[in-house]
Amino acid sequence: MPQVQTRIRVPFPDVDSSGRIHFIALFRYFEVADHDLMRAIGYPYSVLFRDQAYPRVHASCDYRGPIYFDDVLVITARIAHVGTSSWTVAFAAQVAEPSAIMPDDQRDITAVVAEGKITIASMHPQEQRAIPIPNGLRQALSGESLP
Repeated sequence: MPQVQTRIRVPFPDVDSSGRIHFIALFRYFEVADHDLMRAIGYPYSVLFRDQAYPRVHASCDYRGPIYFDDVLVITARIAHVGTSSWTVAFAAQVAEPSAIMPDDQRDITAVVAEGKITIASMHPQEQRAIPIPNGLRQALSGESLP
């Protein structure tokens, strides 16, 4: 199944008063990685959104370790499942470059600090109902035919 890696530096507006990431910020990072993944398989959302809607119908995240202001994260996004009218993207975040916010920071940069999933539905925009994923997109999501 297709996958990509996206690097993101945690900006100051995404942290709380302790310097740790605010929980919602990670979902934005997942979304950035998802867009990179879709471009990589030849189906950028800027093109897909013209004819169909692709709402997010489920999102989850498990936080496994600290993420601080100015850390550089690597977000891995991969297609985890392709169904009839939806697909699921799985995400893993690792700290590639720890910031200097914590003196003597001894974090394991090989450790996954967060994991999540987002399920995306294929929807008819006017009728507001699920429809089958178009064949070309289904093949690209499955890794069957990459442009």
